[in-house]
Amino acid sequence: MGKHSGRKKMPTQYEKGIAIREWRQDYYVVDFQVNNKRVRKGFTDLEKAKVYCREKRVEITNKGTDALSFTDRMRHDALQAVRLLDGSGVSLLDAVKDYVKRNPKTKGETVEETCTRYLAAMGANGRRQLSIIDKQYKFKALCKDLGTRQTSTLDVTDLRTWVSQFSNGKAAKHITAAKSLLTFFKGELKERRKTDEKPPVTWDVNLVTALFAKAEESQKEIIPAFTVLWFAGLRPNEMLRLMWEQIDLDGKVIRLTGEQTKTRTMRNVTLTDNALKWLQAYRGTGPIISTANRFRTLREELMKACSITEWPVDVPRHTFATMHYNAHHDAAATMAQLGHFGNSQMFVTHYKGVPVTAAEVEAYWKIMPKVAPDKANQPEKPMRNEVADIPQTGNTASKPKNRRLKRQPVPE
Repeated sequence: MGKHSGRKKMPTQYEKGIAIREWRQDYYVVDFQVNNKRVRKGFTDLEKAKVYCREKRVEITNKGTDALSFTDRMRHDALQAVRLLDGSGVSLLDAVKDYVKRNPKTKGETVEETCTRYLAAMGANGRRQLSIIDKQYKFKALCKDLGTRQTSTLDVTDLRTWVSQFSNGKAAKHITAAKSLLTFFKGELKERRKTDEKPPVTWDVNLVTALFAKAEESQKEIIPAFTVLWFAGLRPNEMLRLMWEQIDLDGKVIRLTGEQTKTRTMRNVTLTDNALKWLQAYRGTGPIISTANRFRTLREELMKACSITEWPVDVPRHTFATMHYNAHHDAAATMAQLGHFGNSQMFVTHYKGVPVTAAEVEAYWKIMPKVAPDKANQPEKPMRNEVADIPQTGNTASKPKNRRLKRQPVPE
């Protein structure tokens, strides 16, 4: 006896060969299969279910008719294409879609028509008028000889043959323009910058000088943090994680660990002469600044005192990079200081155009503390969160034992 033999048989009727099952009173389910997939749709009205069946029957019939319209050649090509794609993980439909994407509506498009599309795209993308005119001049020569040819039939060999009529200098320029046309035709042309590049935001050397001078007057606590930002190029988060024990004043280097850097790699930052002087003058122990909130508070007080209303993102790091690169003209050295891993040419392009003079660069690296390093940390009345001068020698016995002289954490 069958598993479901005890079930009551569901009333079923057929419309155009498609089953309509009455699941319950006044509820009908159309039930059929298409491409080995079961399709079900419910209706509360029998007539609507019948109309749906008739529509589906027409649809199924039409699809079957379309399949019959395939010629033997089309079936043969489709079979060969599937065989060529075997193992690639790409379906025949995806391959065709990719081709259409690379060759959008270009069937029968002539070289002259492609040139017109290219120039229109240049204008839409905000290219300079001079660039459009230059490209138009080169395309005019191309269209004169090859304008009526279909662009899809051209290749680099054809272009080399065409430019052989020009002198060497002209030939190189014309073939470059023609190659860009083919690249555009295939949909592979790289998108150009639509707006003019702006240099990184940096501060004038006089403003940085005034900032440190004001800090010496009223905010000595922030000077070490400012020093590693402005004169060593550390990132803000690297500065906030920095401990005095990692600053080797004798070796003139800051040793950053992977836990502190953005790239999670160790980095040694060479101290410049003025950075060394500032850190010697205001050296301390423990973290270089107590907390991020404390740094922000001191910075905002200092900005107010200097009538500075805005602190651009990474302005100390950008200023350091600009001054360091323009002092040494060595992109690799500046990138190593910054911990910047990327294209050196991109770095040079980014910073070489920053408007800064040789005199400003020289003045930047001569920003020094007003007092000698051996006297800077000996105020008449030690301020809270300031540090007394501790000579950097290997003899720990020379360090003062009075704990009150060490930096104390600042309450929130």
